[in-house]
Amino acid sequence: MLEGKKILITGVRNKRSAAFWILKEVLDQGAEVVLTSPDPERTERAASRLSDPPPVWDLDVTEPETIEETKNSVEDRWGELDGLVHSIAYADRDCIDPDFFKSDNDQILTGFEISSFSLVTLAKEFYPLLSDGGSIVSLSFDTERIWPPYGWMNFFKAALEYFTKMLAVQLGDEGIRTNSISAGTMKTLSARGIPGFSTMAGEYDELAPLDWDSSGSQKYVADTCAWLLSDKSRMVTGEVVHVDGGANLKSGFGFEE
Repeated sequence: MLEGKKILITGVRNKRSAAFWILKEVLDQGAEVVLTSPDPERTERAASRLSDPPPVWDLDVTEPETIEETKNSVEDRWGELDGLVHSIAYADRDCIDPDFFKSDNDQILTGFEISSFSLVTLAKEFYPLLSDGGSIVSLSFDTERIWPPYGWMNFFKAALEYFTKMLAVQLGDEGIRTNSISAGTMKTLSARGIPGFSTMAGEYDELAPLDWDSSGSQKYVADTCAWLLSDKSRMVTGEVVHVDGGANLKSGFGFEE
């Protein structure tokens, strides 16, 4: 499905990362891949679990020079790009708290820049390399409800989804598609930092009409991401695709720490 496609993937941190599962899936589908990370050594350790790990390049979305250097490296290596996966999120500890007032402006703006606006930053830099029919995919989480323990990340993910729609309109004339995956709960290392996550995940597993399993759900997200990167989804853009076993269809989520 992705034979010969050239794809840049951000956000591979460890073997439990959704981005790591996406990496495995697109490689299995025949894609050529480059990984980027603000911590290349950590990402290289994760990628080393693969028999033929792809290269890892330094890219920090808060440092414009690293973005430009990566773009130049992609151009030198391939000349063009077929897909870009945005799997980047960050929030200071105070931003992941039911009390919105805990965070100061600098913490909020940093989280917004990295978790949300970085999608626009990367799209602006890389769209000239995305061939006609290129695809940008980002990873989000349920923005139809407020999850109190998720704190400011509720806002960051909502902004990410809105940027997805704006970019779909902006880049449509270039033949570039932009979509977001609203993933269900996934038991990643990052999720451990969210207060009440285990309760959150338990409710997802229980209420999803399909058999959602937060312990192994990265595979479902990876499969969908590969489809969105492929020509099979060439008329799909500006969409937030729910991959959560249908949990978004049910209300009544509520939990206490």
